[in-house]
Amino acid sequence: MSNSAPSATPAPRLLILTHYFHPETAAVAQFTTEIAQDFARRGGEVMVVTSRAPYQRDAQPLPAHDRLGAIRIRRVLGTRFDKRRLWGRLLNLATFVAGAAIETAVGFRGYDVLLVCNAPLLGFVGWLGWLVQRRPYVCVVEDIYPDLAVRFGVLKERSPVRRLWDAVNALVYDRAAAVITLGNRMRVTLEATHARSRGRFLPVRVIPSWADGTAIHPRPKAENPFALEHGTHDRLTVLYSGNMGLAHDLETVLAAADALRHDPRFFFLFIGDGGKRARLVGIAADKQLPNVKFLPYQPVERLPLSLTCADLSVVTMEPAAEGLIIPSKIYGSLAAGQAILGLVGEHTEVADIIQAHACGVRIAPGDVAALVAALRRLADEPESLTAMQRRARECFEQHFRRELALDAYWEVVTSAMRTRPAH
Repeated sequence: MSNSAPSATPAPRLLILTHYFHPETAAVAQFTTEIAQDFARRGGEVMVVTSRAPYQRDAQPLPAHDRLGAIRIRRVLGTRFDKRRLWGRLLNLATFVAGAAIETAVGFRGYDVLLVCNAPLLGFVGWLGWLVQRRPYVCVVEDIYPDLAVRFGVLKERSPVRRLWDAVNALVYDRAAAVITLGNRMRVTLEATHARSRGRFLPVRVIPSWADGTAIHPRPKAENPFALEHGTHDRLTVLYSGNMGLAHDLETVLAAADALRHDPRFFFLFIGDGGKRARLVGIAADKQLPNVKFLPYQPVERLPLSLTCADLSVVTMEPAAEGLIIPSKIYGSLAAGQAILGLVGEHTEVADIIQAHACGVRIAPGDVAALVAALRRLADEPESLTAMQRRARECFEQHFRRELALDAYWEVVTSAMRTRPAH
């Protein structure tokens, strides 16, 4: 948590709206939980409205009323349809937003500032609170919708749904006390979209996400029991850890593993789950890849070991998502001192980080030959890989420490409490 002294400004009564919260392990749940805990530590009264439906499909519903230390938690009912299907994802979102609106109006009306985190259209609840009670709200945009839905072909560019969604976003952002996003390319996208919709400039604040740099820090593989257990300690290991979603180009990594199957210097480890995992496991089995291993999600307490068991950490993003998201796994990888293997386009935040800090390599998605060549070069030049790993941790220390982000959130929220948006 942040070590800065509490501000002279009275601590706010903060209400957080977020789809996922503690004890969930999804990235947005971890970030919002740490924001809430930091505000409570500084003396703020913190309340959270979130969903009873867990992130994992096979998990049990969470309790409706809960506490995390001094933080009060209300969880609203929502459907649990298959998130891999568009209709299921939309119904789950719609029922959660409706439940959150009711809970905010009935259960937690006495707040100073509302912090709305990420879920598409959830900001509309903040706008309603402003309209009825003139309560200021802050929007945190981690994924830019409906642009993502359009880029991936879910919505048509000029469809009525897209236009309505844009109009709602413009209304919500226009009245927000502040709009926060994670990187400069996302900021440019939001500002340009708002200018087209409303004909005026929208100032967007950039606050990058983070990782726990105290728990997650570089450690030699020879001293890492997870590395010793899974055989990564004596081979150049490429790690993918996280959601194996449909938008992640992991087929290129498997193809590289196939090309390097007879080179004993290399190993490929996949940790996690998601809509693409079964297919990836099938490909590896069909090809009988001897240098590939799949593991399930690891408990949170094992992450400091699992994230440091390799040499390169894969961060992948489909070209269609450029400028619209930042894969959260990059922050943990940098904290772990892993060189970043960015399977991303040139115009992405991940590519910018790699280039600015020389902490990894960027490969265009689908370019198997370039990936194989890069891996062979790093195996031949271990000192170059070691330098990338050192610079990865330096990059984390300079830009993505948790304390930096939490101080920034405190400043934005307390500023919102002192003012009302004037438009």
